[in-house]
Amino acid sequence: MINVLLSGIFVLIMGGIFSISFSFQGLNRAIINTPIESMFRTVEIENIGVFFDKNSFQNTMMRYYDNVIPRYAKEYSVEFYYFNLSDGSMCISNFCSSVEITVNCKLIFNYDYSRTMAYSIRRTSNG
Repeated sequence: MINVLLSGIFVLIMGGIFSISFSFQGLNRAIINTPIESMFRTVEIENIGVFFDKNSFQNTMMRYYDNVIPRYAKEYSVEFYYFNLSDGSMCISNFCSSVEITVNCKLIFNYDYSRTMAYSIRRTSNG
């Protein structure tokens, strides 16, 4: 009888660990493999340079995260921080070429997940 009890406890623990690892790996795939094509649609090219359209970028990214993250976590938040690539200071204008996205989630059993990804637009020359 004690063997059945211990086996049941073991199965419950393994099920919890599987659930956490499944959610963790799913979130990693969703956040790290964020589609670059959707970011390219939010890039503006003006006479002053190349930059992210803040409203379009945030709407596009939130639409993507709203479709993907609820499969793995019930509660989540997404924060955007725009900065100047040259000195790392906060960008307060509408012409920002770098953004940092932080995703915070609560997984099963109040296990917290946090991932920060930074994206920049840089001018390169071919040749």
